[in-house]
Amino acid sequence: MSTIKCLTLLVLAIACCAQSVSPSFDDEHARGIQQNPPGVRLTIETTPQNATYHFSDAIRFTMKFTSDKANLYTADLGGGSAAGASYDFVIQGPAMAAPIHSRLWHPFAYVCCSEERRYLSQKPLNGTGYRVSLGYFLQLAPLQPSRPLELRPGDYAVFVQTRTVMRGWPKSTREAFHSVSDLVVTSANILHLTILPNVDGTGSAKP
Repeated sequence: MSTIKCLTLLVLAIACCAQSVSPSFDDEHARGIQQNPPGVRLTIETTPQNATYHFSDAIRFTMKFTSDKANLYTADLGGGSAAGASYDFVIQGPAMAAPIHSRLWHPFAYVCCSEERRYLSQKPLNGTGYRVSLGYFLQLAPLQPSRPLELRPGDYAVFVQTRTVMRGWPKSTREAFHSVSDLVVTSANILHLTILPNVDGTGSAKP
């Protein structure tokens, strides 16, 4: 085999290994964006902004909400209600055939009862900041015993969905604290994070 062919195959192999996002991940994100309420925009970022972490590092995710029209949509910016805790992190990384969901909007995944609901406008409002390691998020995902998930260092892609945005204000105390919106808002952006092994060398074991 010629040197040129060998180099070509090597480049292709590296490109395949580096590819961490499947078409289903992109499809899920695109469908979510299409279903967002008109004029409502959600972005996700790390605070402080960083793109490289270890498996055990606590990553702080911050959500930012805007709306083209003021006094139309509200969002609970805290985490003390079902809506305020309704964040589902969609994650894809090495060795994952399809994206997984953290499904943080489980009805018991919040400490009741408080709310920080605000009207959205063109001025960005910061939502709940989750400070959790990526390994913890992955452990929240349902795993098939026949196909256990293996955590590997590499490039991970993350976007978020939430049911905290609703039209107007809650109509009752129960709706304010114990209900999630019928609207699902998907982050306009996708975070790309590089996850390294822990300092002690761990980070490739099954969760």
